[in-house]
Amino acid sequence: MRAVFLLFFFLPCIILGQQATDGNPSLTRLLADSLAVTNQIHGPYVGFSGERTAQYWRFETLTELADCGELLELSNHPNAVVRGYAFWGLARKHYSDLDSLLMVHAHDETPVIEIQGGVMNQIPLIEFMLWVVNPDMMDSESLKLDRDTFRQVTELRFTEE
Repeated sequence: MRAVFLLFFFLPCIILGQQATDGNPSLTRLLADSLAVTNQIHGPYVGFSGERTAQYWRFETLTELADCGELLELSNHPNAVVRGYAFWGLARKHYSDLDSLLMVHAHDETPVIEIQGGVMNQIPLIEFMLWVVNPDMMDSESLKLDRDTFRQVTELRFTEE
């Protein structure tokens, strides 16, 4: 049902001629572009009333529709918010090489705005990624990594590239 809604939602964009690099925009690409425009990472509940935002809905839809290969590609997107959501999506899909991807991003200190509930933070993207895989933080659907991985990322993060 959600995919049908998205098709009708994004169909005007396609008809009006928005083109991706391959000349045919995919729904995944359009969702990533929309995430980049808002340029904030929203948790499932934002604001004191605990509402789900359109930004979080786009993330859920992206995670549902994209396969691990597409999300892995988006983890290298020029926009840090898209990279963060792609990583989170891979964690939700229990991507088997998530720890290696985390190591690749150990030096990604690009600031992102992250909102959970009524709290807004500006943090380095690598901090957000660590939150996603920390057993004590974020959502329970995401793959959680062990303490040794956190130690390795911290060592990498604070050493010269």
